[in-house]
Amino acid sequence: MKPISRPDPAPDMAEARRARQQRKRDRSREDILTAARAVLLRDGIASVTLEAVAREAGMSKTGLYYYFASKEALVFELMFAVWESQSERVRNAVDDVETGPEALAAVIRNTIGGFAPQMDDFRLAYLLSQVSGQSGLQLSPEQFTRIRPLNNALLSGTVEKLSETGQASVVEPRLLAFLAFVSALGLLTMKGLAESQGDPLLYSDEQLIDGLSKVFAAAAG
Repeated sequence: MKPISRPDPAPDMAEARRARQQRKRDRSREDILTAARAVLLRDGIASVTLEAVAREAGMSKTGLYYYFASKEALVFELMFAVWESQSERVRNAVDDVETGPEALAAVIRNTIGGFAPQMDDFRLAYLLSQVSGQSGLQLSPEQFTRIRPLNNALLSGTVEKLSETGQASVVEPRLLAFLAFVSALGLLTMKGLAESQGDPLLYSDEQLIDGLSKVFAAAAG
């Protein structure tokens, strides 16, 4: 009688070890990004050096280099994470509505409403490179390649619904969706400016969202 052959446990063990190592790398990468964000928000962009981030993360600069080759690469990942989260939030909200005007309102609501309680994220994603001068972020072609699909995901659902509506809008659907988005960003900029001076806007977030949504619903025809 032949003995029952048993599978070699070595491949399973090797796979489990690789999985543990990957989880550890992922945790370390998140720890670095958390530390970089803390340094940036506390001390400003000029203070975000690899040495400062490594110190904040409790690791060596050499260890940090394993994950990020430069300050610019590190700051980009912080910004990209915000863009990616926002794109997903808006896309999901647009998927849940039926018409073009509703889609425009979803873009506005989930941009203003998503960032209003987290203005640090808004400043990081949309104002940092404008206010930091030469110490700001200059995107590479490879980084633009990563960003562009997010822009498409953020607006494409709204463009599709506007096109399906069949109504004559003031401008073509892609431009109208883009204008709704950047108008929401403009309101957030004004909100942040007013609140930083201790003089909040006269209108609530809900009033701003509702008013801007009505304006773009009318523009959609």
